[in-house]
Amino acid sequence: MNASALSVMEEALRAPVMDAVIAVTERYQYLEENRGARVYTAYREVDHVLQVGFSLDFNSQLRADLEGRGFTVLSEREGTQREHRLLLLTLGEIGFCATYSKDYFTASRGLIRHLRNLGWPLGSLSSLLRTPRCDKDSPAI
Repeated sequence: MNASALSVMEEALRAPVMDAVIAVTERYQYLEENRGARVYTAYREVDHVLQVGFSLDFNSQLRADLEGRGFTVLSEREGTQREHRLLLLTLGEIGFCATYSKDYFTASRGLIRHLRNLGWPLGSLSSLLRTPRCDKDSPAI
């Protein structure tokens, strides 16, 4: 490759690299300012509903509220509201429809597989992908 071609390639890569650096910086700044911000997954066995949620303050009150509605918190980690919005948009684009409201989905092995691939916290739920309890795309796990 000649110097001109390398220069063109460097110029083409500059914008995406800067976008990535800015996104990472914004994420760390957001998490610094919002220490309690978490993304989480909760599951309710009675109707096989998953909640993929976000909270600025994931505390015992929120956990008690979820448990009072029959949900078990499976996993949580640091996260941003932007990350949560992007997950919901992605799930919609690949064909998963929310049930009660925007955060609630009928649990299925396909949904769990996509959540795992998207890096969403699943806890013990990801182990269900390896069990032969039900059909791979069954609506309820």
